Amino acid sequence: MANQQHYSILNHGVSLWNLWRKEHPDILPDLSGLILIKANLNRANLSRADLKRASLSRIDLSESDLSEANLSGAILYRANLNQTNLSKADLSLAFLVRSELIRANLRGASLKGANLSKVDLYSADLMFADLNGTDLREANLSGACLNGSFWTKPT
Repeated sequence: MANQQHYSILNHGVSLWNLWRKEHPDILPDLSGLILIKANLNRANLSRADLKRASLSRIDLSESDLSEANLSGAILYRANLNQTNLSKADLSLAFLVRSELIRANLRGASLKGANLSKVDLYSADLMFADLNGTDLREANLSGACLNGSFWTKPT
């Protein structure tokens, strides 16, 4: 369950949120289970945040920092994650159908069992990403870097 104080700060806008994160670098935001539909969190600092099982459909997280964030089981349907830093993030079992991750950094991310069907990963960095059991049907991987990543077909 999301920490209400963390949610309240985020709800006041990205500028205040990023300032709070800068002033409290040791706090790991708990936004687990949060429901934010069609929100604009462009350029938000959500690094190391707990967003597991969050419902973030149609959200704009473009150019945001989600490095090392826990997004396991999150719903990110039609989300804008263009140029977002998701390095070392946990996206296992996440639902990202029809999302855009153009030029996103997914280096070392865990996408085990995630649904990335019809996702646009144009020029995304997926080096060393764990794609075991990931559904990539009709995903655009043009120009994506997959060096060192591992993938097994979903069962």
